[in-house]
Amino acid sequence: MTRGLQLLEQGVKIVENEGGSFSVPSLTRNITYEVTLLEQTWVCSCPDFQYREVEFCKHIHSTKTWIASKHIENEPKPKIFADDTIQCDKCGSIRVYKYGKYGEKQVFKCKDCSHKFRDSLLKKIKFSPELVTLTLDLYFSGLSLRKVARNINDHFNIELHYSTIYGWIQTYIPQISNYVNSLTPQLSESWHIDELFVKMKGGDKRKGNTNVAYLWNIMDRDSRFLIASKLSEKRDTNGAIQAINQAIHNSHGNLPNTVYTDALKAYREGISQTLGNQVDHIAKCGITKPHANNNRVERLNGTLRERVKVQRGWKNPKSAIAEGQRIYYNFIKPHEALDGKTPAEKAGLTIHGKDTLDISLRNIHNKRN
Repeated sequence: MTRGLQLLEQGVKIVENEGGSFSVPSLTRNITYEVTLLEQTWVCSCPDFQYREVEFCKHIHSTKTWIASKHIENEPKPKIFADDTIQCDKCGSIRVYKYGKYGEKQVFKCKDCSHKFRDSLLKKIKFSPELVTLTLDLYFSGLSLRKVARNINDHFNIELHYSTIYGWIQTYIPQISNYVNSLTPQLSESWHIDELFVKMKGGDKRKGNTNVAYLWNIMDRDSRFLIASKLSEKRDTNGAIQAINQAIHNSHGNLPNTVYTDALKAYREGISQTLGNQVDHIAKCGITKPHANNNRVERLNGTLRERVKVQRGWKNPKSAIAEGQRIYYNFIKPHEALDGKTPAEKAGLTIHGKDTLDISLRNIHNKRN
């Protein structure tokens, strides 16, 4: 992704062809690669994509960024917020309310970060759905908030603070989650459950005085659809119960006959209290046990660990980052083991595919207007 942004920074001129494809010149060779969007899948003629099986090559990333920049430059632009929207000048959230007056100035308070500010500091924000979608895509692809803001500011010549992007995550991911969780995935009869620790202020103490929380992930076996991803402060039965209950809700009644876990005691008690004793609980799963392994969800944890290990830490258990990662994994990220499909497509949720973020944001915008 960073290399794709560097192509634009070094002056590569992308050209849109008559057939709908895009020509992207190479920086090192006298050759032009062709990037095409086939239905909902991006393909490129470069060696990285064709032979090395790179999921998104730098030419695809640069093309997606270039397209987003064209949407932002062209007028008229659809606005994600109304013109009279009030935004917190600290975290970027629009969840603010009147909090009395200071002299003749109206004072507001943010529900997300509890910051108080006066209306003299307010700025009307006019960002398009394409820009908001792009920032969320870049963040959940692996860039930090500051890197996303820096690249957006450099390429689009606007002033976007990284805290505004975090505010968008906290504001829009829950609303997008409400939409995707209203869909009913086609699940198999087997679930895999495992937990992953993430750095979080106020969590359990580990070696090196690192505070951590626990991200409980529940995955469908056949589609690899991530049914639930729930963060808890403790690695206990209550945390397991919360995660399983969320999975039951998101599955819309498609409950498993078999559940695979490791030997953690919290799983045995949590499954018994939520799914009952009729479920075949296979614990003590191991890598070398073909009939009882948790390799699929362990592979998921590896993917998530690439992202969370470089983060300084999550603020609290109510952070929307976990749900944002789940949405990105299910609806946007293709899976090699699924023949290039996303887990959502494999689970029969093919209506919106990779446009989930963009369409959800547009629905929110339309309701506001």
